[in-house]
Amino acid sequence: MKSLINIPEKMKALVLYGVGDLRVTEVDVPKLEKGTVLLKIKACGICSSDMPRCFVTGTYHFPTIPGHEFSGQIVAVGDDVDESLLGKRSCVFPMLPCKHCKACKMEEYAQCSGYSYFGSRQDGAWAEFLVVPVWNLVPFDDTLDYKTAALCEPAAVSMHAVNIGDIKEGQNVVIIGTGTIGFMIALFAKERTKTGKVVIAGRSKNKLEYAKKLGFDVVDTSVDDLPAQVKKIIGVDGADVTFEAVGSNEAIASAIESTGALGSIVLVGNPSTDLILPKNIYWSILRKQITVKGSWNSSYNSRVNDWKKALEVFEHSDVNFADLITHTFTIEENEKAFSAIRNTGEFTLKVMFTFDD
Repeated sequence: MKSLINIPEKMKALVLYGVGDLRVTEVDVPKLEKGTVLLKIKACGICSSDMPRCFVTGTYHFPTIPGHEFSGQIVAVGDDVDESLLGKRSCVFPMLPCKHCKACKMEEYAQCSGYSYFGSRQDGAWAEFLVVPVWNLVPFDDTLDYKTAALCEPAAVSMHAVNIGDIKEGQNVVIIGTGTIGFMIALFAKERTKTGKVVIAGRSKNKLEYAKKLGFDVVDTSVDDLPAQVKKIIGVDGADVTFEAVGSNEAIASAIESTGALGSIVLVGNPSTDLILPKNIYWSILRKQITVKGSWNSSYNSRVNDWKKALEVFEHSDVNFADLITHTFTIEENEKAFSAIRNTGEFTLKVMFTFDD
């Protein structure tokens, strides 16, 4: 093993001991294994999926350290690992695939049938350190700050969805949902369509105001009928491509009604309850011959690497993606972080934990 620091025996972590039972605790620093590095965590986002995971459904076992949207510095490497990685900054693809199932043999790791996952199935990055396999590392340049780089996970998920949507120049696009994923899909979609309209729809007035500042057309679905407003903005033919990034009955029905004939819908939202599709809405899919596609996680393989592409966008885009980070807290301030997310009157997009040196 080679190390840049004296590795402590203990570290601080925000540990989930049970549903709703989160505590900052001292735990053992994980040990290096073959083919792994020790990452000193610098920033880790709170994903929308972390809220039900921590406060409603729980994780796959307790205790668990959540956190799967993160970046950090490689401070130690195993004996069999290239020492040139020491000191490098890196994001981490959080899925740990089995590498043996049918999907893995096709390098479609997001569809692995026997995977583990940082932050849910095993300990994640709401902690000072994490041991990570070299295969999962996505290094980035020193010119990119750690907080922006920690957005790489939602950015890769968004880019994957946009790739599935296969947007052509001049096409009109609707995004339903004003979370971080929704905004990133909109930003990537705007780059693809160039001359077409991009509409963001949601209920949060402050997020819709922010969307206007970014140059998007918006629809407030708390007061307006989305399909009718889409026809006013885009035209009676409706959207060419619609992204549903909420996961609710109402949002999916609105997506179908807002999409034009021979258009396509990409389902990205993760539902919290069972979904029911009214007969007339289902008929709309048939009559308009709408293509419905699912999008899950991101591509991370030898053919397509959404993670590397997202980092390239961060480094070269005119958009300052760091603006999507509206709040940062230490793990000791976790109650304030979760309170900010729950406060629907407050403007929050990405809330993030940061770690001091």
